[in-house]
Amino acid sequence: MFMSPLPDSFPDALDVDSLLGPTQPARHPELRAIAISTINGSATVSGTSAAMGNPTDAALLQRVRGWADAILVGAQTARSEDYGPAYLSDGLRANRLLEGLPALPRMAVISRSLNFPPALRALHEFDPDFPPLVLTPQHSLDDESLAGRRAELTAAGVELVGTGSGSATDMVNALHARGLSRIACEGGPGIYAMMWEAELIDVLHLTLEPRVAAPVEKPLFAVRPDGGGFAHPLRLEDAQATADSRLFLRYRRLHQDVS
Repeated sequence: MFMSPLPDSFPDALDVDSLLGPTQPARHPELRAIAISTINGSATVSGTSAAMGNPTDAALLQRVRGWADAILVGAQTARSEDYGPAYLSDGLRANRLLEGLPALPRMAVISRSLNFPPALRALHEFDPDFPPLVLTPQHSLDDESLAGRRAELTAAGVELVGTGSGSATDMVNALHARGLSRIACEGGPGIYAMMWEAELIDVLHLTLEPRVAAPVEKPLFAVRPDGGGFAHPLRLEDAQATADSRLFLRYRRLHQDVS
């Protein structure tokens, strides 16, 4: 088998604009998933992803957020990773303004229970001009037993957004209806799987952590308890590595011809 020779050395850091790759014009709908996993597919080590990644991975996350209109994340991931508010450097803010975009993306947290710890920074430490959204099914907005939680979130300045049945398509449509066309999906595994199954992910940014860990604590893309699944072909657009052996991959989903 022919293999291209590897370079003698890899850089300590990578240009994140090249990792982001080509983009559509502002307001063009696109959903990008950004994720990190061990080589054998675990999304966490010792319970979170905090032990994985490097400065380039952190910079890529910021660059994807800088591209996005909305940052989509599940409540469980927001809680376990202690999510903070959307933050961007002055340079990324300036780039957004040049594109005619607001200075910051909106944080959009998915939750059915509306049960968040009081100290969750993403829902309390935010720029008042860019309040976070909580995406929740319509039945959670109508459930009288959740009235107290809805009141607490509203009092904190959070915007509750009904997503109909709570399907992946309904969530994305709710964001699009608010003019939030570019979506950065940050997981976790169940949210990624919902988006893959609904064929909503256009681009996958995947950082491979140079370690194997058994057992796999949390598969990067979870499967539903009822056995649902998906299988989508991808095209590799870019592959780059840093000197510490972390591999940065960008894939685009191939749209299959069903005619």
